[in-house]
Amino acid sequence: MYILLAISRLKRYTYGMANHNPKGLERMRAMGHVGGIASGEARRLYAVQRRLANWSQMQQIAHAHGFTDDEIAQELVPVDTRGGDHDTDWRCPQCRQFNSIETRQCSQCGKLAPKNGRLTRAELRERIAGHRYAAILRKCGA
Repeated sequence: MYILLAISRLKRYTYGMANHNPKGLERMRAMGHVGGIASGEARRLYAVQRRLANWSQMQQIAHAHGFTDDEIAQELVPVDTRGGDHDTDWRCPQCRQFNSIETRQCSQCGKLAPKNGRLTRAELRERIAGHRYAAILRKCGA
């Protein structure tokens, strides 16, 4: 088998470099089409492998932090992020960095999202408004 492979390589390169021989437009298009299809298949395969590796690593980390399979499955449900506002961004309790709702761990320190829910910008705004209202009531003596 190795001998046949070596012979085919010798035959391929005995007549000079491939780029110096005229091939014609149709042959070059056919070669490009086949290469493009193979490239796309390889790209899709690598993407699937990457997703599986990320999911496996994320599951191991989550189990180490005490999350159950049901909690992990609930967190993996895709979130509708259309609209462009950042009201759903959550703040890391450790470093106070705001992160997208799509992420499951902090982008700055790597801490996983809290089990009891994420404190989003909208919730923080509501808390601030409540504190402001309470301060006005205290100031007025009510």
